[in-house]
Amino acid sequence: MSGRYRNSTYCMKVSMSLTVAENDTDLCYNSKMRFFEKAELSKSKDITCQGIEDYIQPGVEPDIVWYKECKPKQWRQTIERRRDTLSIKEVREDDIGNYTCELQFGNFVVRRTTELSVTAPLTDKPPKILFPSESQMSVIEMAIGSPVNLTCRAFFGYSGDVSPLIYWMKGEKFIEDLDEERVQESDIKTIREHLGEQEVSISLTIDSLEESDLGNYSCYVENGNGRRQANIQLAKKAELMYTVELAGGLGAILLLLICLVTLYKCYRIELMLFYRNHFGSEDLDGDNKDYDAYLSYTKVDPDQWSQETREEERFALEILPDVLEKHYGYKLFIPDRDLIPTGSFTNDHFQDDTRLLRAYIEDVARCVDQSKRLIIVMTPSYVVRRGWSIFELETRLRNMLVTGEIKVILIECAELRGIMNYQEVEALKHTIKMLTVIKWRGPSSNKLNSKFWKQLLYEMPFKRMEPLSISHEQVLDVSEQGPFSELQTVSAISMAAATSTAMATAHPDLRSTFHNSCHTQMRQKHYYRSYDYDLPPGGTLPPLSSLGNQHTYCNIPMTLINGQRPQSKSPRQQSLEEAHGNNAMLPLLPRETSISSVIW
Repeated sequence: MSGRYRNSTYCMKVSMSLTVAENDTDLCYNSKMRFFEKAELSKSKDITCQGIEDYIQPGVEPDIVWYKECKPKQWRQTIERRRDTLSIKEVREDDIGNYTCELQFGNFVVRRTTELSVTAPLTDKPPKILFPSESQMSVIEMAIGSPVNLTCRAFFGYSGDVSPLIYWMKGEKFIEDLDEERVQESDIKTIREHLGEQEVSISLTIDSLEESDLGNYSCYVENGNGRRQANIQLAKKAELMYTVELAGGLGAILLLLICLVTLYKCYRIELMLFYRNHFGSEDLDGDNKDYDAYLSYTKVDPDQWSQETREEERFALEILPDVLEKHYGYKLFIPDRDLIPTGSFTNDHFQDDTRLLRAYIEDVARCVDQSKRLIIVMTPSYVVRRGWSIFELETRLRNMLVTGEIKVILIECAELRGIMNYQEVEALKHTIKMLTVIKWRGPSSNKLNSKFWKQLLYEMPFKRMEPLSISHEQVLDVSEQGPFSELQTVSAISMAAATSTAMATAHPDLRSTFHNSCHTQMRQKHYYRSYDYDLPPGGTLPPLSSLGNQHTYCNIPMTLINGQRPQSKSPRQQSLEEAHGNNAMLPLLPRETSISSVIW
């Protein structure tokens, strides 16, 4: 209340203004009647209930209750209440807020509210420029006459009540001293602020760039701890025409390069064959070798034939050799046709499978060594029967594969992953140093213009020659007469067994004539060891024309090639051999002999 008051001793006039204010809605205080305190993060702070001394009776401990945001609070252990003070030992960010102390005075309640704000600790470092870079000068190219806007951003740590200081300069002049209305500096803008730390920016604008505006511009920031600067060089932008021409030229070169790479990826083999046919020279590597390729293949037993195996057999026996030899003029070594042991055998040698196998392997090794390529036709039958065993038994053959002395062409005729020995095929591929795998995808690959023949021709040694005329849409017919017209599905080894039986009963003069004629012809082309075998006297010799061109080793079981000793013959095998001994011209089927497969 306002008014005049006097006592009995003397008279004194005092005038005071009393303002009565209501609390803010839903609050226990009026926001205009608060005390203010600041605290630094992680430091201690005492909040005092101010202006209550007149309401505390002497010698009586005041009962003061503290609230935060007008609500009772369970204070943490680092906050203590002492008489009229709330002590915070370590200030945290969540301590920001309004603290109200309440004191009971008679029938009245005395309240005081203090707002606590928390700031970051006082910084001891100069401001940091965020853009442009402090470490290196930034170069900005602008066209003459275009507007320019350069913005500098910086971070200021908490420095009390000091405002951030940031400004632009051109050389040694402040922007205000340039006396150019076109060049203006904006006000300092606060981008974000937290606990007294600020990120601010200031912009330099040029309405229309002129030659005189080019040069170095510096952005400075400073506080009580130091000053930093970042530089921007404003340069004249090159003419657009030259830039477009340069970009167009580089783009055209890049596009051409992409087209060339794509063309090479898609038609690499065709391009290499074209270059080799028109500009390449003949492959002189291995010029002293007699054969261009050695062909290795496993025949299929007739009782296991299917449509798929028939196609594979026809491809391996007829199409592959005929195309390479008749059309492209390559010289192939095919064991079933060309591997002919010379001389004669003794009866002991004939019965000794191990010695016969050793002689056979040595001749195969010699033939492979005389070939520039090794072609393996990989069929399921070849995998199941481990047709590559012949290359593992002979050290020379294995070394040739491991060291890359001979290049191997592996023709896969079917999907082999589900076959029992497929893991051994993978091991074989890793063993061979120079290996190329080509997929034969059935009859569609038989056409001469197919990708299969291009890949195979690319891997074969190059020979400049005039190939025989065969249509590119034509494939070889089964009935075509050629060097393989006499290869039948009956095992050639069985035929040789029958021939040997017939020779065993031949007249000595006829036997001598047969040996001499064969040996003379064979020594003109091949050089193999002589196998001594004396035919027993007596018997008759079948006509030579009935033997055809079938020459091969006989009685070499696949179990022996795979490292197993043959078992003793069963009574059924003995009876079959006796029956065939009485009729030497009856061909033996593979299941009637000790041979489970025929390996080329």
